[in-house]
Amino acid sequence: MSVHTRNFIAALLVAATVFFFCLSSAETAAARKNIEFSLKKTRISGIEKSGLTLSFLVELTNNSSRHYRLVSYDYAVLINDKEYFRHSVSPDIQIELPAGQKTVISFPVRINYSYLEPFITANSRQASCRLAGEMVFQDERKKSVRLSFALKSEFPIFRLPEIKFLPLLVRDLTIGGADFDFRFSLNNPNPYDLLIQKIFCELSLAGRLVYQGFLPGDKALAAGESKTFTLPLMLDFFEQGRELRDEMEKDRSVFFLKLKVEADSAWDWLVFDLESSHPVDKEFRR
Repeated sequence: MSVHTRNFIAALLVAATVFFFCLSSAETAAARKNIEFSLKKTRISGIEKSGLTLSFLVELTNNSSRHYRLVSYDYAVLINDKEYFRHSVSPDIQIELPAGQKTVISFPVRINYSYLEPFITANSRQASCRLAGEMVFQDERKKSVRLSFALKSEFPIFRLPEIKFLPLLVRDLTIGGADFDFRFSLNNPNPYDLLIQKIFCELSLAGRLVYQGFLPGDKALAAGESKTFTLPLMLDFFEQGRELRDEMEKDRSVFFLKLKVEADSAWDWLVFDLESSHPVDKEFRR
């Protein structure tokens, strides 16, 4: 084969490579226009003393006549613009995106407060969370489409309210029953208001439920504020069991309190549980 022929073939291969690369790039660019995404909202859940879960709810829109499925995605999580961790997912059940339709998917990020010290300043009340990554889709012909995305939201550095048991106000305590007020306080240790709307309460003594219901009255807590709640109780030991009498006759009775709290905030509707178990002193009021 002559040098001229070899050069001609090489030129053809280069031209073909450039042509198919341009064609592939054009198809990819067109396919990216077929799939759009938008951030619907962020949601805070799973609030505990250790942290919370911040979920990004994203709406995907298929503007094309092709059927796509989301086969994998990966992203970096940045807290205050510093990398927190990276995450790659190939879901066992691929998310379908039919032609001309929409679907909503969630990107949950678990925030562990104990790991945030390098990312936040002392006494921070909030921080930013940013996701930067790429989703990979396939159409019916197994052609892949890559779609870059970036999402950002704020989340609170949240400390759970603190429960403190106060002495029982005992009006009557006999062999047959007890008439007393169970009291406790809630303290908001955060540097911002906690607009509590509902508190569902369960109080147990000697393993028996003695009160269940929503707490009445104003429950909102300003920054650093404490508020006292009172539960008037009457126990019938003959009907409810001798175990209650034995526990109430002790110098300090052990109660178990569980609260389910719902509160409004600048970030989202917050739902979290509080619980405490502790011996309680008595004050007799005749």
